[in-house]
Amino acid sequence: MGINSTGTAYNFGQLGSAITDSTSVALNAPKGGVIIAITSLADATAFAADATGLVSELQTGRLAAPEFINTVASANDTGDTTSTASTSGSSTTLTLGAANSDISVGMIIESMGDTDIPVSLTAPTTVAAYDGVTTVTMSAAHNVNSQTVGFFSSNNSTGRGGETVIADHTIPAGATIYGRWTSLLLSAGRVIAYFGK
Repeated sequence: MGINSTGTAYNFGQLGSAITDSTSVALNAPKGGVIIAITSLADATAFAADATGLVSELQTGRLAAPEFINTVASANDTGDTTSTASTSGSSTTLTLGAANSDISVGMIIESMGDTDIPVSLTAPTTVAAYDGVTTVTMSAAHNVNSQTVGFFSSNNSTGRGGETVIADHTIPAGATIYGRWTSLLLSAGRVIAYFGK
């Protein structure tokens, strides 16, 4: 089984696996690899609710939340950056509450708590121009009542709504979660972690 042009195969255990029930020592992926799946061996496995609990491969160097389930930030939640914004009626001109240097042309724009700028996988609304201060020109007209708007880079998904993992979020025995993590630290339970590239 391998990676091909029609899909992705993770080759579970291609770099090995490890078992842990430690709540004091983090389990780290081997150099050049990541943890690609975690299977719970206990009735209520949970991760430490801090920066060491479940560390996404995308945690380092990102502007905001990683795409993968994580204890530091929410998965698929707020995009690379957010701003309070509005328009006057249906307009392609989006007015920001303050300048945001993380916004660039081509980013996908979506509403965070409403449907004023809808999610679209085939024709998303994007940043057509940004003056560097408070005016963003959108690729499509929308009536945005003052709200938080998310800006997603072209390599980010348009998904959102995930929660930050906390110690109360437990995984039952036999359940497997998938992602790409560099390390994990448990607050309870026991797991097998599978390593891959």
